[in-house]
Amino acid sequence: MAVKKEENTTNNPTWSPNAAAALGYAPFVGWLAAIALLLVEKDKSVRWNAVQALIFGLLIIVTTSIMKGIIVLNLLSPLVWIAGMVIQLVWVVKAYQKQDTRMPYLSELTDRLLKKAYQ
Repeated sequence: MAVKKEENTTNNPTWSPNAAAALGYAPFVGWLAAIALLLVEKDKSVRWNAVQALIFGLLIIVTTSIMKGIIVLNLLSPLVWIAGMVIQLVWVVKAYQKQDTRMPYLSELTDRLLKKAYQ
């Protein structure tokens, strides 16, 4: 007896919103996932987390690049990068558990950017 397999006939991705939000914060590949989620996902919380993940990733890249240009701070730039990875891993867990991932200043900037995008 054959069992009929249900197919996803909608255009919605099969990711749950919390898994999609968590993917945006993943170290190394999170920025790619965040860009893809911004283009595809309709859920506002997933889009918000994707924007915050992109801003945070850019912040880490810019900060470590500036620090590498200054000889004295060059030794500390790996510590900033490691701290950024730890924060991203914490955010992955929090986003997957549907907990709040708001960070001072960063979340306010995310709110302003999304508000401008949806006007």
